[in-house]
Amino acid sequence: MSPIRIIIIAILVYIGYRLIVGGRRKKTASRPADRESGTLEQDDILEEDPVCKKLVPRQQAVQFEHNGTIHYFCSKKCCKIYRKNQGE
Repeated sequence: MSPIRIIIIAILVYIGYRLIVGGRRKKTASRPADRESGTLEQDDILEEDPVCKKLVPRQQAVQFEHNGTIHYFCSKKCCKIYRKNQGE
């Protein structure tokens, strides 16, 4: 057997091994501590805009506190409409 055939066979065996072993690996979560404890990041929580009823991620939402409750809005326009309707 020539040395080139040995090298080609070795490469093919290695590629086959990597395909088999790579297919068996378990994919891990990027943040396993968050998933184990059951907590979500703040940007993963969606809040409903009380004016237009759109769902907005908390981190991107416009926030307004009224009577001790934080309300989340998709835009400043919706926040202004809400504040106007509440008499502020």
